[in-house]
Amino acid sequence: MNKINGNYKSCHHKIRILISVLLAVILCVSAVFAEGDEAVRCKSGTLVTPIGDLEAEAPEIEAKAAALYSLDLGDFVYAKDPDRVVEPYSTTKLLTCWLALENLDPDQTVTVSEDATQTYENGTTILLRPGEEITVRDLLYGAMLESGNDAAYALGEAVSGSESAFADLMNETVKEWGCENTHFVNANGWKNEEHYTTAHDLALITAKCLENEELRKISVTETYTIPETNMSPERELENIVLAVTENPKGLTGGKTGTWSEDDCGIVVSFKRQGLSAVIVLLGDTKDGRTEDVKTLMKFSHEVTPGFAVPAEGSTVETARVRHGEKTKTELATNKVTYAYPAGNTAEEITTEAVYDKLEAPLKKGDEVGEFHIYAGDKLIGKQKLVMTEDIETGWLPSYIYISNKTTKMIIGAILILIILILLLRLYNKSRRRKRRQRAIARAAAASTPSQQGGSPANQDSRQRQTEKKISSESTGQSRREKKEARKRLREKYRGKH
Repeated sequence: MNKINGNYKSCHHKIRILISVLLAVILCVSAVFAEGDEAVRCKSGTLVTPIGDLEAEAPEIEAKAAALYSLDLGDFVYAKDPDRVVEPYSTTKLLTCWLALENLDPDQTVTVSEDATQTYENGTTILLRPGEEITVRDLLYGAMLESGNDAAYALGEAVSGSESAFADLMNETVKEWGCENTHFVNANGWKNEEHYTTAHDLALITAKCLENEELRKISVTETYTIPETNMSPERELENIVLAVTENPKGLTGGKTGTWSEDDCGIVVSFKRQGLSAVIVLLGDTKDGRTEDVKTLMKFSHEVTPGFAVPAEGSTVETARVRHGEKTKTELATNKVTYAYPAGNTAEEITTEAVYDKLEAPLKKGDEVGEFHIYAGDKLIGKQKLVMTEDIETGWLPSYIYISNKTTKMIIGAILILIILILLLRLYNKSRRRKRRQRAIARAAAASTPSQQGGSPANQDSRQRQTEKKISSESTGQSRREKKEARKRLREKYRGKH
């Protein structure tokens, strides 16, 4: 009987411990989930998809020589006869203006020489006059927007004192930039057999010159007014390169070069969907260069290797939701960012999800934060983080990030444990009853023959006495155990005090 009671108490104790541990785990997990979310930069991994193919089939263009230079990769991704020697014409003025910005104060006043106002047959000018006083800034706008030959000449003189000295400076500069097949003899690009370049070299020159933010700004300014000077009234200037290119989206800089309708050129820089590049067209036609610019802008995305982030249709973040029927959800972005890291490896791309704590109710499409994309340490794109599903308000445990589903499972587990405890108690009670019956039977069998005789009433009386004795012994034993336990507790207490 004591063994039965001991087994029951031990099993019951273990079940209570199990329930306590289960509840403790639930509370600990909930406490962890309740902590604030922090933005973490991480490798993009499966969030990126390679794009662009250097082997892509090139489109047909009219230009005799052309180049497409990736500013992101620092390399050429397409070229047509790139080493063909061609006259650059007024694209030369891009280098002239860059050297002027490097060597002169834009607010400095220049006195125009007689040489600067020489006649340029059918050439563009801003009608400068000998002895006219004008600022370097006004000359820069005159050379870039209206392609004034006189303005470029005046800038060259202001930098180096003479046209020939300035041409020497031009040649020294581009040689340092790695241009081996280029030679200049003037500041404005007026036609001369000794004044030449290639699509390859002019792409390098354009990329370097348009690193200058002020020059980029000037080159895409739509209109500019030169104030009245000591010899001329106001002049209104309009941008030729914007007119020729039809001002496409993403244009960041450029300069035209024209000798005739069948002998034109142009250089432009642009940035579209994360891609930055330079286009050079030489030996083109007046109408052809407009279409060629559009064609190569479009082709740049097909040929330049890079990555789409995130991959189309993918989710980018698993977020926790407080007080929701679901406490975890997937977040997505509202668009794709195109990345062109210099090393052209996915490892250079990192992403960061930035959002505050989410709390239900939430609807699909709700904007909940931002998704940042980096190439190296440079932030190249920001996107909206949006919900991918509806999440309604959850039950009370959802305040500590326990979903309705998990709550059901916990309640179910507890109910199962309670049922197990009740079944175990019934099982042990049944075993005790059977043991007691067997003990009574053994006691009755052990009685003497004379005791076994007699009337049925006497036998029933003896059986009740035996049961009472067994119950009394069991009860007495239980009382003795309790008494001994209290005695040990008192002794332990006295020992401490």
